[in-house]
Amino acid sequence: MKANAPLPRTPLALAVMNLLMEQPMHPYEMKSRMKERGHDQVVKIKGGSIYDTVERLEKGGFIKSQETSREGRRPERTVYAITDTGRDEIKAWLRDLVSEPVHEYPQFAAALAFVGGLTKEEVVRLLQMRTVGLEARIAAVDTQLKSLTTDLHLPRLFVVEGEYGLAMDRAELGWGRAMIREIQDGKLWITQAQMKAYQETLDAGKGGESR
Repeated sequence: MKANAPLPRTPLALAVMNLLMEQPMHPYEMKSRMKERGHDQVVKIKGGSIYDTVERLEKGGFIKSQETSREGRRPERTVYAITDTGRDEIKAWLRDLVSEPVHEYPQFAAALAFVGGLTKEEVVRLLQMRTVGLEARIAAVDTQLKSLTTDLHLPRLFVVEGEYGLAMDRAELGWGRAMIREIQDGKLWITQAQMKAYQETLDAGKGGESR
């Protein structure tokens, strides 16, 4: 069966379709499982966003409603299942995501590209603030992962994205501390005047090449 529309390539669609590959379920159950497994640390789950995603996936032919039920005075709940088309599409997309490195243009890297617009002292202070925030986040995530795998006995495969994020935070923390030391030791920073002089030298070289 051919899809009715392109697959919505969002983290939430990825989460929904992978959960439905396990078994059919309704959106509320999907949301609960994401939180149980810590997926809300890597996927934004807000308000009715999961219901919007489910609706788009159903219209595209990637999932289908299986049954609708009601318990007491609670609202109706529709159980969804993944289609063969959806299963093929999500596996192909997941293979691409895992195998191909993609430049994601993180905001922090963009800020670093222009950090010379601030003073040396301010940059050191701001980086020190960032390291404090990273230390707190590392401690919190480490505690959460241990709780999920030790207390709740969740298989590690369900929390590898958290382990990845923790590894990235630890790597950034080490890099940030080293950068602070190099700025303070005078090994890295240059002044606005030095930047201007470098640009003038660069521009002069370009002028010579054009002659």
